Amino acid sequence: MGVTQSSQNDHLEKYLGQDFPDGEILIGFENPSNICYSNVILQALYYCKDFRNYILQHQNSINQNNLLDLTKLLFQSISNHKQRTGVISTKKMMNYIKTKNKIFDGKYHQDSHEFYMWFINECDELLKDKQNNWIRQIFQGQQLTQTECLNCHTISQREEMYCDLSLDLFPNYSLNTCLQQMSKEEQLNGQNQFFCDKCQSKQDASKRLLLNTLPNVLVIHLKRFKYDERCGQMIKVSTKIPFSQQLRIKAQKQTKTYELTTIIIHLGQGILYGHYICITKIQGKWFKFDDDKISLFVDQDLHYVYGRSYPTQAQTCAYMLFYNAQ
Repeated sequence: MGVTQSSQNDHLEKYLGQDFPDGEILIGFENPSNICYSNVILQALYYCKDFRNYILQHQNSINQNNLLDLTKLLFQSISNHKQRTGVISTKKMMNYIKTKNKIFDGKYHQDSHEFYMWFINECDELLKDKQNNWIRQIFQGQQLTQTECLNCHTISQREEMYCDLSLDLFPNYSLNTCLQQMSKEEQLNGQNQFFCDKCQSKQDASKRLLLNTLPNVLVIHLKRFKYDERCGQMIKVSTKIPFSQQLRIKAQKQTKTYELTTIIIHLGQGILYGHYICITKIQGKWFKFDDDKISLFVDQDLHYVYGRSYPTQAQTCAYMLFYNAQ
């Protein structure tokens, strides 16, 4: 990973003085070709302490050329940086990623959530035969889909693993209310009837999704983009969704309290254009990572990224939220 010297972030060290995060390095990433979507996810993962620690302890493969190897190399470039601030290139990693997934091969804006899901799944694939699959230990929870036949009242259940929660957005709803909506009962009738094994026929049914277990790092994806049939294209949903820095979630088997650590923000009007920035909490202070530029961010300004209560597309909105279990 190439290292470049930059004076534009030096002001942070001078301004913070003794309040500079102890033992941390604040590094921006170059953005030569619309890769802000990957920059923000890599920043979020670097400042996810569990993920960073496991990556830095990772035993390289024989050819040292898979995603885990290259992530370790990138993280080492940050943690071993001679100065406390600076800018580095992710070119080597992105060149590899482009060969693995053609979606990210090009100079066009991409979706940061799609990049996150591909990245985590790729890491999981590399660790699937390992005794210690730490990706699953960090990010994975289990959800249950329960379907009740309204004729015989038999309940069938399907278990699925998840590495993030994607939430539909509703006007005048908070993050907590959107989470509650996930478990709202859905009626299956008409053409959507459920085939009941006990009745051996299609029947009206009710279905709901429940969280069974919770991950150590909860990643929440706010569905900011939807297909508009009138326009014939994806449009941005800037609905205001207030969220708190503390989150308590009760699942079927456990209850966890989470602390907000990172916010991925989308600026602009559409999914394939605009800009992403990352706001991360490091030792009690919020820092904004805007590609190669780093600056302080204050708690009082968090409400600016909730979205808007009136219809608009050109808005700065929180898109992904990273919560760490306490």
